[in-house]
Amino acid sequence: MVNTKWPFTRNEVTMEMIKEDPTCDPYYDPPDWECPKWRKVMSVFWEVIAKPPGERKYVNKLDRGLLFYLMLSYTIKSLDQNNINNAYVSGMKEDLNLNGDEYNLFKTLFNCGYLIGSVPSQIVLTWVRPSYMIPCCEAFWTICVMLLSRATSAKYVYIFRFFQGFAESICYPTMMMIIGSWYKPEEIAKRVIIWDMTWSMASMFSGYLQAAVYTNLNGVGGYAGWQWLFLVDGCISLPIGLAGFLCIPDFPDNTRAIYFTERDIQYSMRRMAEVGKKGTQKMTVKRFVRFFTTWRFWAFITPYSVYITGAGDYFNLWLKTENYSVKMINYLPTIGNAVALVCGYTLAIISDLTQWRWQLAIFALIPYMFGNLVLGIWDGVPFGLKFAANIVPNIGSSFFSMFMAYVSEVFQDDTEMRGYLPAIGNVIWYANYAWFPIVFFDAADSPAFKKNRGYIVAFVLAVINMGSIYTCHLGHMREVKLKGLVKNKYGLFVEREMLLDYDHSDGSASQIDIAYEIGEKQAVAESGSYEVDPSKDLERDADLIRTN
Repeated sequence: MVNTKWPFTRNEVTMEMIKEDPTCDPYYDPPDWECPKWRKVMSVFWEVIAKPPGERKYVNKLDRGLLFYLMLSYTIKSLDQNNINNAYVSGMKEDLNLNGDEYNLFKTLFNCGYLIGSVPSQIVLTWVRPSYMIPCCEAFWTICVMLLSRATSAKYVYIFRFFQGFAESICYPTMMMIIGSWYKPEEIAKRVIIWDMTWSMASMFSGYLQAAVYTNLNGVGGYAGWQWLFLVDGCISLPIGLAGFLCIPDFPDNTRAIYFTERDIQYSMRRMAEVGKKGTQKMTVKRFVRFFTTWRFWAFITPYSVYITGAGDYFNLWLKTENYSVKMINYLPTIGNAVALVCGYTLAIISDLTQWRWQLAIFALIPYMFGNLVLGIWDGVPFGLKFAANIVPNIGSSFFSMFMAYVSEVFQDDTEMRGYLPAIGNVIWYANYAWFPIVFFDAADSPAFKKNRGYIVAFVLAVINMGSIYTCHLGHMREVKLKGLVKNKYGLFVEREMLLDYDHSDGSASQIDIAYEIGEKQAVAESGSYEVDPSKDLERDADLIRTN
């Protein structure tokens, strides 16, 4: 039986009207519409360009509402999290009489707050909408950032960095869960990369901003340049955070976004049902515990556990030991940010065109292996190669984006798991970063970090990470076989009753049955047990759907 609860729970009258007269649908696409060649070419860079007019209108609206806000929100998160690095090398260290250990503890306390807040924030989301929760947290961490401008000692910074991390913990897993609930497979990688790229853009902007603040505001009003950085960041962050009350759309089955009409909501649920995504479900204790008893959780949490970048993270400390000016210490790392932007979007294009997810996640780890290996050797390595070893890892900065796009597709049948997995993963990741830098990257041992071989350890972890991602792929393929899942037209494995094709079906039982049969033949063909040429049967059945 076809499951109609998820796509058709809202305003069925509207759907009946559209069924009687399809042209009244604002997303109606003429059957004879053909994509112009120039659109097909340009769609390599942005797939919406080649979509039919109706769907193109919808996706553009979704991008303007959801994606644009997420980019702004992640920008302020990056600014507010990384400004401590710029402030430290721009006078904060001298004014507060700080040492290398305190620099690492600023990051550690932030990570501890993030660690403590990640899972509870996801539990709260069972009762509170993301469109309420995220803006409140963004406003709170903005206040913490602005109060850092009044810091007079390291202890003062510890307190507000902890609360800043606690408030920011909700953002990444929740935003990733929301993105995965609205976009199709050919759309999602580029959106995740663009969203993630804003981190690099914000890091670049933070360097330029600090250089400008230090040059133009240092000493103005009795405040040092590093103090003005916190104040300026806060003024940028607060209005963007409050805009989330209106811009965050929650999920297709419960959205209250002001930029969506009732038909938009219907269309959203229909798109996601066709892809194979299921709606949100209430979280129970039994269901929460079951998360930890499946192979899925333990396999996919491993890449988080061993993801330690190393190379490139301490570029500014090395530049400081090379006696570069404050301005150049802030400028030069932005080269890596520019590399991250270009390479990240290139990988996203390849991923959406080829549907390579786990493969590109593994590829993104190779630049980190190179950087850590070169810096791990250190002695005898020329200046230029050390410089490259700090820049090249940025080629793989889209690792998490590639991996999370893969997670979004594997867990498309479980919205909550798409939120809990990165939340718990972040707990483990930040837990590692609460002690790993102190042990292996002691600032007093910079820039070579030879005492505990930090770069070599990071290199070994990158190799282990590659193996863990491939293990996830093998486990997923085994699950597909055991559950008898079939491939839909997007190349995703779904349950039989979720195999829908709205482009070629009006939902009648006969047409849905044909779609099921095609899915079964695809599964048989992929298993290698077909005794005849499967392509002819599939083409014949596809023609049968079109004629019906």
